[in-house]
Amino acid sequence: MKLRRPQDQLAGCCWLARIVDKVRASQQGGFPLLYRLSLGSPIGIDGFFLRHFQIAFRQLREAVVEHRNDENLAEWFLSQPGVNATTIAKWNAYGPKLGTPGYPGSVLLPIIKWFVYPKAIKQPVNSLFEMIEQDEAP
Repeated sequence: MKLRRPQDQLAGCCWLARIVDKVRASQQGGFPLLYRLSLGSPIGIDGFFLRHFQIAFRQLREAVVEHRNDENLAEWFLSQPGVNATTIAKWNAYGPKLGTPGYPGSVLLPIIKWFVYPKAIKQPVNSLFEMIEQDEAP
């Protein structure tokens, strides 16, 4: 299973490409337990992303199923009421800071690395985005 990195963009927005990949992978079966548990979770990055853009996970999942390619999905995303250039720019600045001091996830970052992202124990990271990228790097 290959997922795009947290910083990779779709419709000019980081995390969107990754959550889309996760939904597509979940539809194909064989999706690892950790990813199934975090997909659309209100307490994870998906939840922060969806709340920021005022999109329900059910809506996103249905859009991914309906729009089989990224171009059409980007058009759908950009047509949502909570999505505009300002909200995208704010998310692109905010999302990568999740897990850093003063941002949501900062208390959990040192804990979850022991159970979910063990590479971060030997090579410390500053954010949840960095932790994911490091863990999934070859």
